[in-house]
Amino acid sequence: MDYQMLVNRDHKLEKEIYENEIVPNIIAVKTKKNNDVVFRVFGIKDKKTYLEKKTAEKFGEFQKFAKKNGIIIDITSGYLSFEQQNKKYNYFIEKGGKEWADKSSCPAGYSEHNTGLAMDFDIFLNGRWGGIALDKNGNTNEKAKWLHKHLHEFGFILRYPEGKENITKMKFEPWHIRYVGEETAKYIYENNLTLEEYYEQKI
Repeated sequence: MDYQMLVNRDHKLEKEIYENEIVPNIIAVKTKKNNDVVFRVFGIKDKKTYLEKKTAEKFGEFQKFAKKNGIIIDITSGYLSFEQQNKKYNYFIEKGGKEWADKSSCPAGYSEHNTGLAMDFDIFLNGRWGGIALDKNGNTNEKAKWLHKHLHEFGFILRYPEGKENITKMKFEPWHIRYVGEETAKYIYENNLTLEEYYEQKI
């Protein structure tokens, strides 16, 4: 597995990563309603979250670290097949139009969720999920900001950071993280880079 692979609107994942390379994540899944609405919408198989094995293990460590510091985190979305990704992308188009959808999602093959290395996570705060989301003033929860500062210690990066939208071509998403390995994550964090900028330096 290439943990530093670049997948974005300009770099397509040419072949699908098959499920035998993805392991069920042991962490409970946060869903919107009746425990299955998210799955019905995006067609996630068996109502389980799947991740690449090492990515799942490192997120488990990150979750335990967060809990020791009084923060409960969970996964809302992990690996998606090409078929599932297209369902998600088309759902976004139906909901808000293509221009709006393109700020939040990508067609199959162009999404990091197709790799098994990326996920969306959330914080349980004040008795409900949604503590990581932006509030009406565009602010991210302080606990989420604290978690962002520690992501690299477990090999993760905040994939679509604020102020880098013109580079990632995605809106700021404080919930979307990506596993790249500890050494790479530390370099990206300490140099305030996106994965795109990291690749430009490597070339």
